[in-house]
Amino acid sequence: MCASLDRVNRDFVWGEGDTRSRLHLVAWDKMVLPKSQGGAGLRSIQKANMVMLAKSGWRLIKEKDALWTQVVKTKYGSSKENLDLLRPVQGSSFTWKSLAAASTLLRSGCAWNIKNGTATKFWLDPWILQGPLKDMALEEIPAERLEEMVADLTNEDGMWCTERFAGLLPMDIQDKITSAAVDKFSTEKDTLFWTLSSNGKFSTKTAYESLLPLGTDSDAKFWKLIWSLPIPERVRCFVWLTCLGKLATNALRFSRKCAPSPNCARCNGQRETIIHILRDCPPASFLWTRHVPSNKQQRFFTSTTEDWLRLNLADVEEVSQGIPWSTFFSIAVWIIWKNRNDLCFKGISSTLTAPSLAHSVMAKVRLWHAAWIAPSLLPGLRSAPPSRVMADISWDPPRGGWMKLNLDGASNGNPGLAGAGGVLRDDSGRWISGFVAKVGEASAALAELWAFHYGLDIAWKSGCRALLVESDSQLAIQLINDRHDPVHPYATLLSSIRRRISRDWLVRISHVYREGNRVADWLSKHSLVYPYGVHELAHPPAGLLSILRDDVQGVAFQRRVVIPSSSPPLSFPPL
Repeated sequence: MCASLDRVNRDFVWGEGDTRSRLHLVAWDKMVLPKSQGGAGLRSIQKANMVMLAKSGWRLIKEKDALWTQVVKTKYGSSKENLDLLRPVQGSSFTWKSLAAASTLLRSGCAWNIKNGTATKFWLDPWILQGPLKDMALEEIPAERLEEMVADLTNEDGMWCTERFAGLLPMDIQDKITSAAVDKFSTEKDTLFWTLSSNGKFSTKTAYESLLPLGTDSDAKFWKLIWSLPIPERVRCFVWLTCLGKLATNALRFSRKCAPSPNCARCNGQRETIIHILRDCPPASFLWTRHVPSNKQQRFFTSTTEDWLRLNLADVEEVSQGIPWSTFFSIAVWIIWKNRNDLCFKGISSTLTAPSLAHSVMAKVRLWHAAWIAPSLLPGLRSAPPSRVMADISWDPPRGGWMKLNLDGASNGNPGLAGAGGVLRDDSGRWISGFVAKVGEASAALAELWAFHYGLDIAWKSGCRALLVESDSQLAIQLINDRHDPVHPYATLLSSIRRRISRDWLVRISHVYREGNRVADWLSKHSLVYPYGVHELAHPPAGLLSILRDDVQGVAFQRRVVIPSSSPPLSFPPL
């Protein structure tokens, strides 16, 4: 059935009917690749079917209390849980065998999201990687240790006992482990999450992409450039075929026994290849000689086909009236090709003279470019850029009776080696306490959240009961304010932060620009030289004294900022 549906798709794409057969210029395996990999972005029905089966398997695992889940589990007598549920059962139906076949795809993208760590095996279950840690070990793991749970390798505060695995795993794996949060006080069980999506939920898009071969970044940039050109979609498709070398020239048609001769229908002298018909044939050559600047013509007329296409499609230099060269070039080669087809298949030769061809190209280019930019000129559709003004940014002390906690996280690579830092000060700017924390390998957002986790603890231990928290990460503030599904990769750390906020105290969280957060910024970067863990600072480091003095004196720094709207500032009320 899947093969039949793919065949219908192929015939539709190339315009094949019951009575007429057409050339299939691009192999179907190439057509179903993403556009960023040189494909047409179509979907293989076989792969799409497997993805939908995997989605049903994911629902079967996650919707444990659903009626349909209970019926299916009872019918097949399965008492297993999670991924072990999707195992083939002897004598089972075609439906169950299909779900079991999709378990391979699920296993490749699933891992355990750690809550309290009591249900996940440290060495055997996939949790920090999409495979067991024992496969990455530098030496054989003793048999008695293979059954250790994640919780067994953390202390009562959820800090990692790094000495338990320091000599057994590569350093980059150790850094990934130490950035993971374990909440010993949580009553939630460890749960499976989908590692390929940012929110931890299964998505058919990421599952389908995982079945496709990986492309190179350099090729991806070129293909994305083609599909983002400001030209009609049919011209983009033509340019895409040209760059694949799949235009139905006489040379290609002759090789497939669809043409009596491989020679050009215009000049009848040379083999009709892509570079000949689009650049070197006399009418095309006349057009390019008139419009290509004289200082670029030598390279233009001597480049290979691939270099010629890449060079011109990436050229954004304006030709006239705001028209980029890439737009002019794309439309020009398309019209050259259309006129060639009129000659070959309709016998129309009057439009193939060089002067008329040049006139036709310029008329089309101007018309389509005007149509392309027209929506942006309409007042109702024009998006006005946000209003920005120059403003003086400085650290502002809290009002009397309150303390201010400034926080920041730093990631050297995003993700990369990460740390966090923060400082607690009173209404006179006096240093109450501070901290630096090295968290391992993490993204910038995760490092910012670790800053909240450690900073709130230090503020509470310092006796603060009315706290203003400032961070220059709007993403971290949004993550804390929003409610997320338990499968979210940061769900454990976010729950821990919210529990700290819900203590018996007043906490207000707001965003601050980096110029008003210089102390925390310095501490977060400085944290990377410390060993793993949180280190409380009773006194400020010597390198911070000048910045602290600037903050107390109200030294301001200019920055272009967005004019705030009438919406209230971000805050997190007590729970």
